[in-house]
Amino acid sequence: MATEIYEGGSVVVPEELEGRVEVVELEDGVEVAVTSKVSDLDVKADTGTTTAIAGKKVADSSVGAKAEKGDITTVVFQTTKVNDTDITVKGKGAGDIQVNTGRFNNSSITFKKKSNDSVEFNNGVEVRNATIDGGKGADTITFKENAAIKGTNEITLGQGRDVLELPANKTGKGSIVVTDLQNKDTIKIGDESFSGKDILDGNVELPDYITIQAMD
Repeated sequence: MATEIYEGGSVVVPEELEGRVEVVELEDGVEVAVTSKVSDLDVKADTGTTTAIAGKKVADSSVGAKAEKGDITTVVFQTTKVNDTDITVKGKGAGDIQVNTGRFNNSSITFKKKSNDSVEFNNGVEVRNATIDGGKGADTITFKENAAIKGTNEITLGQGRDVLELPANKTGKGSIVVTDLQNKDTIKIGDESFSGKDILDGNVELPDYITIQAMD
């Protein structure tokens, strides 16, 4: 393994993949440029930084980020595909995960903390079999209007006034399974907003692709 250290974090690259990943320090963070598809990357992002992972397919990898109180730690994906990759954010600050391009497939996002975190799947992104755990805090999870939803995507909202934003006209034949929905949460579908209380009381008829599942 080869480790590239940069201000605000590190990237561990298997020796056989050296030359496929380049770390470029930017004014407000770092870009991990993937020039050819890679696997087994281990990216560590420090608090208050922006880490952009850009380029070709990233598979079977991990991204760990720390966010101290008062900081926002941002991880941005601008790749062709993210596959079987785990993204974890710890600490008392805010985590911000942005998937701007390509496919997000069989991958997970976990916030192991109490803070106001956010996840955004941008227009044109295909989300398939994703697992998202918002942890504690007032979190916002957004699927932009032209994001494609495929497979079964599991979203655990957790404690706090959480907001789940979904497209009014869903693309793709996938489903959204929501666990730990609470009264103070909100599900937005296009321009319409529904409170967790109304949904749990059976006063809202959600689209068929959305399932509300009780915690075990």
